Amino acid sequence: MYLKSVELANFRNYESLKIKLMPGINVFYGENGTGKTNIIESIYCTAMGRSFRSSEEAILVKQGRTAFSIALNAVENGIERDFTVDYDSSIRKKRVAINGNRAARLSQVVGKLPVVLFSPENIMMIKGEPSQRRRFLDDMLSQFEEEYFETLGKYLKEVAHRNYLLKGIREGRVKRENLPVWNEQVMNNGVKIILSRVKAVEELNLMLEKELASEKFRVHIAYSSKHYSNYDEKALKENFRSHFLSRTEDEITRAATLIGPHRDDLEIFYNGLDAKNFASEGQQRITSILIKLAEGLLMKKKKGSFPVVLLDDFSSELDEPNRGFIGKKFSLFKQILITTTYRENLRGFDPAGEFEVAGGVVKTK
Repeated sequence: MYLKSVELANFRNYESLKIKLMPGINVFYGENGTGKTNIIESIYCTAMGRSFRSSEEAILVKQGRTAFSIALNAVENGIERDFTVDYDSSIRKKRVAINGNRAARLSQVVGKLPVVLFSPENIMMIKGEPSQRRRFLDDMLSQFEEEYFETLGKYLKEVAHRNYLLKGIREGRVKRENLPVWNEQVMNNGVKIILSRVKAVEELNLMLEKELASEKFRVHIAYSSKHYSNYDEKALKENFRSHFLSRTEDEITRAATLIGPHRDDLEIFYNGLDAKNFASEGQQRITSILIKLAEGLLMKKKKGSFPVVLLDDFSSELDEPNRGFIGKKFSLFKQILITTTYRENLRGFDPAGEFEVAGGVVKTK
């Protein structure tokens, strides 16, 4: 899949914008704060149903306005598809539609316009909290399959309800007899999520090894949990049941579910060493970019369609040899949108489209 056009109205700093894109590399360059990332954000917002920069949709509306709209035209296997988002802050209502058909729920949207995003914040996937690495897996898998997205939603609600019951038991408001049925639900959906994540990590490692490795760069990922190491369905369920038998008192005291995919993590290795503790800032950035490109290749394999790759501030903190190595891998994709401060940062690249961004105005070069 690739995007043919992006049209914005009252989104962030754009009162009105319409640009045509090309397959291949499209570069947006300009000073910081001019609106380059806003274009990337509008595409991600349409594809994933939310911004990667803010949880408040009203912030996305241009100052002095009450509503924004996004319209994307995409091509997949020669067939055009229209994606639209309309948001009205006065009534806090958002409407997402594909080819004019309104989506009733978010699971009907996620994955229909496959995207892979790298932004400077993604380095926190390496050195940040486990929740950021779990979010990476969940966002990726949610684009692969609607069932994962829905199972994850159910699981998080079940954990929240079980925690509420644990607190109620601690305070004497709830009987313990209410807990076993929620133990089973948390276990069943939790095991489904774990198995999907572990398989995805294995497939990501294949992409990293076969398509994205070199003598200089070798990245590897491992799924990590304090509670289980055998990722077989039967063994996982035995671990859950054993945990609920032995740790329930501790869980009641803490009013928290202490086992499950909401507490798991990823270990990320750069050239055989723990990237969080032993890789430099530049090496961590390379590692996160390679993982994102592996995500894109896996998405292509799973969905049979190229994702649109969004690289925000791609060249920051990368020296020329590293940019060159990553740039060679761009040929593996149908369309890549890059933002950078200076066009010169991408010397040696052969863009299909170039856009200069200044103060909410985008000029095709």
